[in-house]
Amino acid sequence: MCSGPAVGNLDMMSNQVGALAGPTLTIALSKRAPSSALDLIPNSALSCRSVQMSCLSSLTGHHHSERFALPKMTWVQQVQHYAPIFRWLPHYNIAKDLKFDIVAGITVAMMLIPQEVSLSTIMNVPAHHGLYTAATAPLVYAIFGSSTVLSVSSGSEVSLLVGTILEDIDNEDERVATGIMMAFLSGCILLIVRILNLSQLADFFSRPVMGGFVSAGGLLIMLSQIPNALGIKFASQDYPPLTVYQIFNHISKTNLTAFAVASISIVYLFGVKIFKKHYFPSPVLMQLFESEKTTKEESQANTEELEQILTPVVNNAEVVHSHGFSLTDQQYVSLRTARQAHGDRHVQIEAAEKAIVEAPQQSKAKLLAIFLVRTVCDLGPLVVCIVGGIIGWALGSSRLKLTGTIPEGFPDPKVPWYGFDSGLIAGDRFGTILYNSLTVVVVVFLSSIAMAKRLAIQRGEDINSDQELTGLGIASVVCGFFQAMPPTGGMSRTAVNLLNAHTQLASIFTTLIVILALYTLTGPLYYLPSATLASIIIVAGYSLVEFKEVKWLYRVKRDEFVVWTASFILTLGLGVLDGLIASIICSILALMWKTKRSPVVILGELENGRFVDRELFSEAHDLGDVIAIRVDSSLYFANCERVAVFAEREMIRLQALGITTHGVVLDMCNMNDLDATTIQVLSDIQEKLAVRKIRFAIANAKSRLHDILAATNIIKRILANNPSISVEDAVRMLRDLPPSGNASPSSMSRLSVQSKV
Repeated sequence: MCSGPAVGNLDMMSNQVGALAGPTLTIALSKRAPSSALDLIPNSALSCRSVQMSCLSSLTGHHHSERFALPKMTWVQQVQHYAPIFRWLPHYNIAKDLKFDIVAGITVAMMLIPQEVSLSTIMNVPAHHGLYTAATAPLVYAIFGSSTVLSVSSGSEVSLLVGTILEDIDNEDERVATGIMMAFLSGCILLIVRILNLSQLADFFSRPVMGGFVSAGGLLIMLSQIPNALGIKFASQDYPPLTVYQIFNHISKTNLTAFAVASISIVYLFGVKIFKKHYFPSPVLMQLFESEKTTKEESQANTEELEQILTPVVNNAEVVHSHGFSLTDQQYVSLRTARQAHGDRHVQIEAAEKAIVEAPQQSKAKLLAIFLVRTVCDLGPLVVCIVGGIIGWALGSSRLKLTGTIPEGFPDPKVPWYGFDSGLIAGDRFGTILYNSLTVVVVVFLSSIAMAKRLAIQRGEDINSDQELTGLGIASVVCGFFQAMPPTGGMSRTAVNLLNAHTQLASIFTTLIVILALYTLTGPLYYLPSATLASIIIVAGYSLVEFKEVKWLYRVKRDEFVVWTASFILTLGLGVLDGLIASIICSILALMWKTKRSPVVILGELENGRFVDRELFSEAHDLGDVIAIRVDSSLYFANCERVAVFAEREMIRLQALGITTHGVVLDMCNMNDLDATTIQVLSDIQEKLAVRKIRFAIANAKSRLHDILAATNIIKRILANNPSISVEDAVRMLRDLPPSGNASPSSMSRLSVQSKV
């Protein structure tokens, strides 16, 4: 409720604006101690603090930037700011972190190699260009990215989008050159967005809209690989429904061998996922790598704890538990057996100590077995590739479509625009490629930033969207020089990093292993069947479909369920490229609809004189011949007419009751801005009311709104020529007015005095 006048307070305003970055200061940036005072400040705070200070200065006229300015960064701190690797690398704990990063790097590399070969088929480019992405993007992002776990390389959504763009190009060399140019332009656009500080544009894409797009994209990814899984081939179609028609039209030509390979691979991949989820859901790498010293210390602490557990007399002193102490099932059973077998307290303690000391030694083997089983489950794509490669080698290209020759080694750098220089790409296609690159940027930015932020919350880290733009942008630009495709964050690979990796050094190890594979494994990759690669992509596409979210939206937020469904259906019907554009339009329309339907309430009066929403307070009574309206958001061109609609509706209701309206009050306590259309509409409302001899008042306008209204002539035509009076004053004044619309001198003097106060 806003009953009093809007009085500005400099100190309060400073605290409110400064609080934008305040809560993030409590987030632990890393497990290490800060090397300088600036390390205590999140990157996002560094980038937005200057904006906050400039806002305060413009509003108050004081030089807040001088009073509250952050200390200037040294050149070392500037390097650390733009290249985060130099923040954590000097403080890297080899004994504590290296083993985790090595395991994560090796695991992700073994996942990444088959994934890149598979995703290359979606992009309609040779397999080695996907491997070039895996050998380049993770290394560059590790230097410039702010997330400690995000794995950057090719991704399913971006690969499908790139493949949709490239599939209409018949010449393979032109397709490759176009994809490389798109990687370069995508990186340039990301960097431009970073320089112009336009990352806030991502806030306009709602989660339901992007959820519908991504879920539909997952189904389209699966649909795109069904022909390879069936071993059939037909001309590419512009729209997914036509692709479905062609699949059924050619299903009689199915290659049964390819179908069998794909089916068995899909069953295996889904099987290991379900097996891991149900039987080995928790990571054990941390417990496995615990040092013997830590184990002994914890065993000693556990023994002391058992002393207290087995002691019949318990005092009120607080028990301090050792870090990570908990009784395992085996320890608990041993302890219970010891208690049952021995009545003597000392014998009980001795038996329990033996159970706890022996349990870690016994559990090491169990933990190792669990870790290996989980790793095998994570490396399901690698397993099916090995088996598929053996089958492809045994049957040959006459029975199965194989990957084919992959050039050995890492490519020499080449300018990304070589396609234009050589005439491979027509010059008039630059605009089309630039437009397509922009669509790729949207998917890369939204998917990667959302993923990085979600994982950062789990790890208690700070993610700077601007720095993510820098890392992704530079990685994409560098990919363009090494014949790679547009990179993005990958969910499955990032999930492995989240469980195992401690720093981005894991991504550097991943890059080294991929480069090694380019020199040693290109021969065996020749025999990989397309059906095997299709099975990997189909399972990956299925993981993108989020029906749990849509069920929740249907139960809780029916309006956003409609938005999700619209985005989902449009993407399925139009394809990923047109579906992305349609989803963006859905997001904009949803935003406009929500703001257009901003809450407008009619105020009633309580017995104590407070003015409240009469729909929420049944005890509030009408104001009689005065109408008080409150808008609970800012007005702009799309929703400002609602004020007139509500006022007219209320006047009609009062007229039906035989009450003549003498005044209308607009409470602006929850409004922060007015556009030109709103000002014109308010002026029209005042003029229409004046014709009907009804006075118009504006109340609780903040200083910014007061200044805007003061620049127009409407302020001279409202009650008391003051939009900052309270609702109480406005209602009291209107009630004191005679029917002719002229205020009595006493009421005007009271109002003038109260306004000055």
